[in-house]
Order: sequence, then structure tokens, then C-alpha cells
Amino acid sequence: MFDHMDIVLSAAMIVAQIGLGILFADLMSGIVHWYIDTYGDPKTPILGQHVYWPTINHHARPLDCTRASFWSRYGPNLALSLVFLAAFIALGWLNAFTLSALATGMFASEIHVWNHKPKRKRPPLVHWLQRRGVLLSPKEHWQHHTHAHNTRYCTVTNLLNPVIDRLRLFRLVEGCVEGLARRKPRDEIMGIGPLARGRRIMSRARRFVAAHAWQARRALTAPLARRVLA
Repeated sequence: MFDHMDIVLSAAMIVAQIGLGILFADLMSGIVHWYIDTYGDPKTPILGQHVYWPTINHHARPLDCTRASFWSRYGPNLALSLVFLAAFIALGWLNAFTLSALATGMFASEIHVWNHKPKRKRPPLVHWLQRRGVLLSPKEHWQHHTHAHNTRYCTVTNLLNPVIDRLRLFRLVEGCVEGLARRKPRDEIMGIGPLARGRRIMSRARRFVAAHAWQARRALTAPLARRVLA
């Protein structure tokens, strides 16, 4: 028999898993969003036209998503969530954390769309949760559309974006990618994005990390090059 403390601890564990699952889905939405905005190439086969380009074009036409069909909004997330659900069941990983992460990820696109709808077209509960920062709020999300599209990538809650941007995590990752793989953000190469200049202005951290990553790459590959030439 469980005593009261066991019940409380079990309930607390489930609540914690659900909360962490939501935050994990929020983080993943930010990582995917960042990758598409930064490196997504519209010329990529299949993904380019069906995934990358709609996201890139959203910056120029932000209200188009509110007029999109149900399937175009939910289809990709639903399909991906079902694949992961089947994998978690097969591996025995189904729990409160994975279920909450999948459910949140499935509705991440709709949570994003709500931020582009006027207040009168948002469900009252959604508006209430947005005002309290539980769900991503229009004020928070609009910063992504007014800061060169290189901040506030997470699209589920208001919790992670300020921390990630404060630490400049995505700029640091871009610096590592540029230094190690010599790959720059898409809009600096192709000129796609109406505010490409903003990314260059706000990328001092990226340039600093890129320079040191390049030096580390040279230090690691120099012995191999000498061995090949010997």
C-alpha cells in the first residue's frame, strides 16, 4: 500500500515530467526554427519547397499562416509525432515526459498561429494563458519578427527564449558551425530575408567563436596534414 507521501511524490514526479516535456518540445521548436531560418535552403529537394520556403516566406507574409488549411498547419507535426510515438512504444519509452513532449510538439504550429490572430479570434483560455506567459504571447513572438528574425525562436512558451537569447546560444552555435564547417547563415550568402543586415550587426559573438573554432580546427588537422604529406 502506498502511503500519502508516496502518492505526493509520484504526483510531483508526473507533474515535473509533464513540465519538462513541454519545455523540451519548446526547445526543439526553437532549434528547428533556428535551423530553418539560418541554414534552410529553399532549393533543397522536397524539404526546400514544403518546409523551408513556407517558413522563410512567413517573415515577409506573417498573416498567411492564419489562412492556411488545417492539414498544412498540423500535417507535418502530426506525422512526425506519430512516428516518434510508434518508436517510443516500441522502445518502451512511453511516459509522462515523452507524451507531453509529443502532444506539445503536435500543437506547436497552432500555438504559433494564435500569435498572429487578433484577440477576438483567439480562444479565451489561450488568451488567458498567453497573458500569464504559460503560452507564447504575441508580444514575445513579435520580437522575432522585428529583430532580424534571429531572436525568440521557441514557439511554445515565454520561458526559454529570454534565457537562450541572453546567453546567445544560437550565435555561439553559428560561430562553431562557421569555424568548423565554414558555413555561414543563409541570408548572408543568398540575401534572402528582408533584414539580413540585422544578423550581421548582431553576430559579434558568432564571429568571435568562429575565429577560435577555425583555429581549433587548424590545430587538430595540422598533424594529420603533415602525416599525409610525409
